Amino acid sequence: MIKKLNEHIIYYISLAAILFLGLFLILSLGPNKQLQMTVFVILSVFYVIWGLLHHFINHELTTKLVVEYILIASLGIAIMLFLLKGGYGI
Repeated sequence: MIKKLNEHIIYYISLAAILFLGLFLILSLGPNKQLQMTVFVILSVFYVIWGLLHHFINHELTTKLVVEYILIASLGIAIMLFLLKGGYGI
């Protein structure tokens, strides 16, 4: 388990760095909700592609994983749309 974690640590660190950079960008866009949503959708698509490539490279890609990544990204987009439309946006 530890060996597998050490092998994939570069993937996790780079993904976390990119997601934090995207979060910082969303927070810095302030009142421009349309641009915030655009950045969030791009970030969600990147998350799906990154996850699928990671699993493809390690020969672990299954249909279940593809659906899971798409559903998680879609849930995030739906939550963000709800927050931005409801006036409780970032």
